Amino acid sequence: MEFKQLEAFVAAVDYNSFSEAAKHLYLTQPTISAHISTLEKELNSKLIIRTTKKMELTFRGQQFYECAVNILNMRNNIIHEFTGGIQKIISLGASTIPSTYILPDILGSFSKEVPEVIFNIWQSDSKKVIDKVLDGTIDFGLTGTTSNEENCIFIPFCKDELTIAAPANAHFKKLQTEQADLETLLKEPVILRENGSGTQKEIDRFLSDNQINLSRLQIVARMNDLESIKHSVLNGLGISILSTRSIQDLAAAGKLLEFPLKDTGHSRNLYIVYNKHRILKPHVAQLIHFIQKQYETV
Repeated sequence: MEFKQLEAFVAAVDYNSFSEAAKHLYLTQPTISAHISTLEKELNSKLIIRTTKKMELTFRGQQFYECAVNILNMRNNIIHEFTGGIQKIISLGASTIPSTYILPDILGSFSKEVPEVIFNIWQSDSKKVIDKVLDGTIDFGLTGTTSNEENCIFIPFCKDELTIAAPANAHFKKLQTEQADLETLLKEPVILRENGSGTQKEIDRFLSDNQINLSRLQIVARMNDLESIKHSVLNGLGISILSTRSIQDLAAAGKLLEFPLKDTGHSRNLYIVYNKHRILKPHVAQLIHFIQKQYETV
């Protein structure tokens, strides 16, 4: 018997619905059903009778509900006692763009509403963040891409545009004045992100959509650090396809030139990702709801 099974059962009773329990616990409805089925097998007792119209507790279910609530309350009291009852910790992973250009504003605003929360932030590329979500190292993540992992839920929460960043020298200013097309720009030396990056995955998709093979590009460097790429562009090593969020300050200051890809209709989603088999702590779920409200849902 595990806490996650007790939490699923209590939530199903409290909300009188498996689907509502799944929604509030950030699980799938089949997962709620599986947890309760496991409890019934372990206890050798039918706890809930479900029909197409309603859900009812059996007599044994009513007895067990009281026990389950007491167990969960006891657990919460123990955590309260040993942590001082004040600190709430959220372990959060984020890929480069969300970590640098979105997360600071989110955490600052959220801390004003829930000041007792402490954040453990882990920054890496999207693939590694997803891996940490899967192994339970972090509560949830913010990424620039999805994966085929069936145990992950991905919620799009805002849009990000790609753009070509170029040195602010005479050559590229001339190309900007001439409104150079994509084919002309991609004849220039190109700097790419590392393969685990959500941005690079989106770049690969963009190039594929425009029938541009990587072998046709004059790739002069691959880098895993966004700041290194930006400084390399500044110093004339080459151009790079980057998030508009990452260069907006440099472009506004005239230090980099921007060649938007908007005409291609190309943008990407940024995602909240969590493990569908993990019941999120209330303050973690609260932060996820907060992020969704802060940005227009896509």
